[in-house]
Amino acid sequence: MLFYYVTYWTHYDQLLPKSIASAQGLTYVLGPLAYFYIRSDRKNLYFNGWHLLPFVLYLIYFFIQPAFNISYHPLIRTTQVIFQCGHLLFYSAAIFWFIHAMGSNLHNGELKFLLWRKKVAYAFTGYTLSFFAYYALVFTGTLKIEYDYIISIASSVFIYFIGYHGYQNPQILIRNEASKYQRSSLSTTAAESILTRIKTYMETEKPYLDSNLKLQQLAKQLELSPHHISQSINELDGQSFSDFINQYRIHEAQSMLKDPDQTDKKIIHIALDSGFNNKVSFNNAFKKIAGITPSEYRDLCLTMSGAPQPK
Repeated sequence: MLFYYVTYWTHYDQLLPKSIASAQGLTYVLGPLAYFYIRSDRKNLYFNGWHLLPFVLYLIYFFIQPAFNISYHPLIRTTQVIFQCGHLLFYSAAIFWFIHAMGSNLHNGELKFLLWRKKVAYAFTGYTLSFFAYYALVFTGTLKIEYDYIISIASSVFIYFIGYHGYQNPQILIRNEASKYQRSSLSTTAAESILTRIKTYMETEKPYLDSNLKLQQLAKQLELSPHHISQSINELDGQSFSDFINQYRIHEAQSMLKDPDQTDKKIIHIALDSGFNNKVSFNNAFKKIAGITPSEYRDLCLTMSGAPQPK
């Protein structure tokens, strides 16, 4: 799509087949692909062909419009632009809605991927606003070549940021098929049952509050094989045993940090009460999962709730 824009403004598109202009319709693909990307994880790659229907309709319109001589009709072109802008805005909203819906499950294995999804969401929204700004300037007659360059650069940055960020984080979607558990006799159904049992035990008994909790100890409590516990967590939740335990500890700490009645409680005490041995490991785990430090999280929650800040 960017290649077409370059050829258009340099007039090299006149040397290429006219069908290259259909690249303008790829705008209708960006929204669905970003949405599919956000909804995918290590267990499932999300795809729904109905989301690509507007692109298919655009292609039909593009290839039949010469026969009806409607390509330059002002009303048709204006309607198309408005629909493109609305289409991008819709998917920006859909992406943020999905991320917001994930917020109710911050204690599960998707927690550490939330920050990645937010980066993609903000980048795609940045592209959407750039696209919208361009046509807002066009319709108001205030577009200058300098503005066009700035918008084009911004659009490119937002698009390539998503691609680069995904390239730098392949583990988010790619499961290692050559897993160390490939010879295990544990079926997927059995692993799902074990993981459900582990999570229920975590939420009801809270064994993670014990700072000395080890895999073997948890296996003994649940009367399960340590190997099967490790495999279920690793393959279905996509994380190590220690990360799995720490996410529950961080969730426990978050509950204390946003509690207005515990504003005078020191961070180190919250760390110890949530199952960590020291403040350093607590801070590292908290920032890895939540994206910010415990102190920043507390300040943010208390500010939003209007509660007094700790002294």
